[in-house]
Amino acid sequence: MKKFIIFLLLSLTVISCEKKRERVKVIKNITDVDEMFQLKNYKTQVKMAVNDSIDHVTAHLENLTLTGDFNTKMNSKTGIWTVKNSMDSKVIQIDYLVFSKNDIFKNQIIFKDHNKIDSSVSKFYVLKDKTPKKLVLYFFSPKMKDMLTNNTKVAYRIYRDSKKIKTDSIVYKNVKDGKYFAYIKYDFKKGDRIKGYFSDFAMLKNPKNKDSLLVGDNTIYFRESFE
Repeated sequence: MKKFIIFLLLSLTVISCEKKRERVKVIKNITDVDEMFQLKNYKTQVKMAVNDSIDHVTAHLENLTLTGDFNTKMNSKTGIWTVKNSMDSKVIQIDYLVFSKNDIFKNQIIFKDHNKIDSSVSKFYVLKDKTPKKLVLYFFSPKMKDMLTNNTKVAYRIYRDSKKIKTDSIVYKNVKDGKYFAYIKYDFKKGDRIKGYFSDFAMLKNPKNKDSLLVGDNTIYFRESFE
């Protein structure tokens, strides 16, 4: 599933050295970030086999270090990949979900400075509490520029012994701070699993054409099990 993700990327800079002279590049959109996670851009790469289908990769390019797991059978990144800049305290992480060989989804995109997440530009979720009686999650979705309307919800299914036993959703209205609280109350048993997604779907003004609109969708998939 291809998603069109729009972020307000403010104040984040990547600093690199070129012939002993500092050059500052301001990241303006998600395309700039994608380039930093392209392995083909890194000259030095070290791969260590984790198992018969996963290699752990460490790649270097000037002051940047890229690390993460690579699925050799799917020929794709999987799990959380991290870019660190040795010249400052900024870190970017992307959580890759592999649905099929040609369907890779950026599930969470996290910007950190001094190990603190900048929730104003990051798309991610946090597990706050998990007990046999409840599951509590926080979802963070950056505000979309020139947004006219939005429709936000968390939809989920609970499974027991491979059987779906509950389907439900939580709908949000007028959330202004980009932080969404999901409290799922249920009598969970050992072995139960819950799968779902958060979706922040919006209609946006088109800055290039006042007579047309753009669509933005910040989606985050999640799954938890009860052992």
